[in-house]
Amino acid sequence: MPDNPLPPSPSDPSPLPADQPANTVGNSDVARLAPTPRLSAQLLTTLLVLTCLIPLIVLSGYAAFFGKARDASLEVEVLVGREPVEAVGGQGAILTDVIVLRNLTDHELPNLTIDLNSQYYLHRQTPVQPGERLVFPQQIFATKSNQRWVPGRYALTKISVTAKLPNGRRGVKIISLPESDDD
Repeated sequence: MPDNPLPPSPSDPSPLPADQPANTVGNSDVARLAPTPRLSAQLLTTLLVLTCLIPLIVLSGYAAFFGKARDASLEVEVLVGREPVEAVGGQGAILTDVIVLRNLTDHELPNLTIDLNSQYYLHRQTPVQPGERLVFPQQIFATKSNQRWVPGRYALTKISVTAKLPNGRRGVKIISLPESDDD
């Protein structure tokens, strides 16, 4: 009876016969490494450059065919002045600095956004009806971190108004104001 009654396991390394080299193809138990694809430095550089250029070319083509958002004019009247605005609680009106906006179109303007000096914003979800006149106290404009506009602290130099047009595009009107000599 043999000394080892168990058959050899496949994980046991078995010595190769002396007449078979270790790198021969056949039924050997030697692990083989598959060839791996390799990129040359030049091909890798070309692929990385194309990865950057293709989105740039596509976006440039999109801008050339569809234009900028500012291409669509927004027909609104924007005035800066002082008007009485009803006080909180209905106790009368207070004379305050305001932005007055009037829709000059024959259609409503949803998603109205007004910004002062490209920093202080007001967004209105409710559509502005044709011919409607809105009066916004300047104190209600705020930054994204909720700091309020204080009339007179800084010169009001630019007002931008945007709204959604009936064709789905964004209409834009930009008003540049001269800096006052009050400072």
